[in-house]
Amino acid sequence: MSKCLENFLRQAFEDNSLAGAIGLGGSGGTSLISSAFRSLPIGIPKVIVSTVASGQTEPYVGTSDLVLIPSVVDVSGINSVSRAVFSNAGASFAGMVLGRLEMLRSSPFENAKCTVGITMFGVTTPCVNAIQESLTRQGYETLVFHATGVGGRAMESLVEQGFIQGVMDITTTEVADHVVGGVMACDSSRFDVIIEKGIPLVLSVGALDMVNFGSKDTIPSHFQTRKIHVHNEQVSLIRTTVEENKKFAKFIADKLNESTSKVRVCLPEKGVSALDAPGKPFCDPEASGALINELQRLIQASEDRQVNIYSHHINDPEFAEALVASFLEICPKTYAQSKPSETASTKPSTGEPKDGHVSKMRSRPERIPYSPKDFPNAKPDTVERTQTILGRLRDQIEKGIPIIGGGAGTGISAKFEEAGGIDLIVIYNSGRFRMAGRGSLAGLLPFADANAVVLEMANEVLPVVKAVPVLAGVCATDPFRRMDYFLKQLESIGFVGVQNFPTVGLFDGNFRQNLEETGMGYGLEVEMISKAHKMGLLTTPYAFNPKEGEEMAKAGADIIVAHMGLTTSGTIGAQTAVSMEESVVRVQAIADAARRFNPDIIVLCHGGPISGPEEAEFVLKRTKGCVHGFYGASSMERLPVELAITSTVKRYKSIAIK
Repeated sequence: MSKCLENFLRQAFEDNSLAGAIGLGGSGGTSLISSAFRSLPIGIPKVIVSTVASGQTEPYVGTSDLVLIPSVVDVSGINSVSRAVFSNAGASFAGMVLGRLEMLRSSPFENAKCTVGITMFGVTTPCVNAIQESLTRQGYETLVFHATGVGGRAMESLVEQGFIQGVMDITTTEVADHVVGGVMACDSSRFDVIIEKGIPLVLSVGALDMVNFGSKDTIPSHFQTRKIHVHNEQVSLIRTTVEENKKFAKFIADKLNESTSKVRVCLPEKGVSALDAPGKPFCDPEASGALINELQRLIQASEDRQVNIYSHHINDPEFAEALVASFLEICPKTYAQSKPSETASTKPSTGEPKDGHVSKMRSRPERIPYSPKDFPNAKPDTVERTQTILGRLRDQIEKGIPIIGGGAGTGISAKFEEAGGIDLIVIYNSGRFRMAGRGSLAGLLPFADANAVVLEMANEVLPVVKAVPVLAGVCATDPFRRMDYFLKQLESIGFVGVQNFPTVGLFDGNFRQNLEETGMGYGLEVEMISKAHKMGLLTTPYAFNPKEGEEMAKAGADIIVAHMGLTTSGTIGAQTAVSMEESVVRVQAIADAARRFNPDIIVLCHGGPISGPEEAEFVLKRTKGCVHGFYGASSMERLPVELAITSTVKRYKSIAIK
């Protein structure tokens, strides 16, 4: 439905018959509508009256100009409150539509100025203000973006849509938060759109002397010995080190060296922010010097790609003048690329494939930045560790490398899964039964205390795994454990996250219905994942259908594992399963449901007929861009052991002794 709506709106826009779009709904309706509304260009009025308008709204709004109006009461009929809210929303929307039509009549886009995107922080404000004033006098339009992670993405989204024809990336501090683990981070795609579009770029190193966190008590313990500056009650900063600055330089240089357009890198020798100056708390000539020297060393200079060093502070007027001069050199007002015009002849920059499949305007899903308030029960170190793991996995995805997770029922399984390059290891009770020659479904029957088994297995597995994240399979329906305390116990012994196993998702029919009716249903597994998410743990739950995929995404799941049932193949595998073709359809449906709520969620496939690398590849190649890898349990340890031992013994038996 969401894709159909997106297609309908795009066609209406191209036919020049779309004046605006308005909708209303709860969380499900808002999710369905907002993804389609976001595909419309900036400037087209788009409004949703929503029950979730006062919460965490970025998954719905992204970097668009979508307006959310709180419904106050649920969207459930007309009453004295909803009548007032809906009436105001309708009147507001009508005003937007009429205002835009009048604006188009009175000031058509054909006379628009060349628009320049500029990044700024409070500590680089004097520099950016001077640049703005100078460019405005020269006849340019300037758009300033607060470099908070979201700001950089918003600027690059407008670059992608064609609204920005030149960039002065003065404040690249988001790179520091990305590399070190701050809360205002970009992602690994920073600068990519600017380089791909080939627009002129002037880049500097504003505020790379700092990494941002929330209030002072949210700064991870291993940073507490650093120089710390409390910017305000909600924002605290730590000073970056020489080695970190070298990493920032490598990140930036690796991106710029791919550019084929005109780039000017302007480096201030006497400080990169208002705090990096003599007598100020972050003054550290060695660290800032390392950043500048490393950039000069790593960037491959050419006629189009130049690095210039100035004996000024970033906020000196002379440095601002040098930045403007560099920009005017590579981006004259007559720069050929023009602004997009909202007419029937101009299509929105949708990134739509040539085969006609509907897709969003952006070429990659947005990264939802995290804040300590999103994890109210978490230790800062736990949140930082989880975000680091997710960042590494997403970097793999962007490089086209699948995410591979696996179950481990023994220490030797875990040890050699790690040796093979696995990304995630999960241990749960079925692993013990499986590697003892019993079927995996034994883990769902009353043969042992599932959660106790996991604690025992931890002693065998955790000591032999050196670097790969290890997660615990949690029986969330266990009536004899207080789940909040049990999750803390798992965290304390070294698990980095959890998965819902044993799971009632493998039961169906009357028995499953009875479990749900008697308070032992899948909802307890969703609740467990929600608690683990709030603790900052990595969460990778199984989902068996689209509804469960959506529920787990809403609970905060980081990775959804689309489960196709008991794995086939081998001596103790299932004989009954869905087909490979049906698995593709089911995995796609679960992935779509989860990503409607969280476009950034990672999705893996698992189980049923997906019993080996060839089957996993079959599914990954036939799902549409939203399934990122495979999770194996029996297929990762039982089947390889069956084959290897059988083959080895046969080779021994083939030895001739006469």
